[in-house]
Amino acid sequence: MEKEFQAFNQKVEELVKLGKPKIAFGLKEPDEEIIQSLRKSQQYADIVLVGPEAIKGIEGFEKVMDDNPEEKLASMLVNDEIDGIIRGTIDDFTTLEAYEKLTGEKYTFCPGLLEDPKGRQFFITAASNPEGWDKEERLQAAINIANFVKEWGIEPKIAVLTGRRHETYPRKKHIKEGVDGILNKTYEDAEYIVDKLKEAGLDAKNWAIDLNPAVEAGSNVICPVNGMVGNQMFRVLLFSGGKILAATRLGFSRVYEDNSRTEKDFEFHIKWTVAMINKRKK
Repeated sequence: MEKEFQAFNQKVEELVKLGKPKIAFGLKEPDEEIIQSLRKSQQYADIVLVGPEAIKGIEGFEKVMDDNPEEKLASMLVNDEIDGIIRGTIDDFTTLEAYEKLTGEKYTFCPGLLEDPKGRQFFITAASNPEGWDKEERLQAAINIANFVKEWGIEPKIAVLTGRRHETYPRKKHIKEGVDGILNKTYEDAEYIVDKLKEAGLDAKNWAIDLNPAVEAGSNVICPVNGMVGNQMFRVLLFSGGKILAATRLGFSRVYEDNSRTEKDFEFHIKWTVAMINKRKK
């Protein structure tokens, strides 16, 4: 599995070398750690900062100031003033809603690429609180991301997570109400998702609550219980020294990169955005 991701990262590096596009980055306020990350990444792209008047004093970047930076970032992308965007630290849903309203487009899925402190990489299906709450949505996201990673030379190995241990479910599966009932449903949903994934010819397993053993066993597409759980995985990973490498909203006619608002290091986000732009041009 490690070799597959080495080849994947090499493909990204090769695509980055094909051109230096212009991208816009949403920045709510000056943050020295983020700014240093962006300065380092100017070798890959011409970066335009988009934000309120608070960013006016930042030097070394083209800047666009607007009282509504989310709408401005979306409109710049729609009007092809830049080649792609990274949402950055401005509001996620306001930016997304503005883009979708301007274009009539809807994103289809958003594969998040994570790296743990040991350098192991894996994709995640849902990491935004409102997403992934029913089994059909999580199933479709897992299928979409599995097909996506295949395009990049990675053979998907899907781990579906639940809120209930394997040992506990047989003892409590008769409970249908309350918290226990909810936890049982996550387990039953996972069994349904795994069965459907296998029917589609995909490698999938119900790993119950065992994220770390799943990653250690080589799982590279993680399907959490819902978006809220995926969101917390993002944040715990960052807190413990891991990285969020990419989170692209796919299905759009333009390159739209998202992220966690708590991130500080955007170098791979920028390289990945450049790679996606150059891949489309190629």
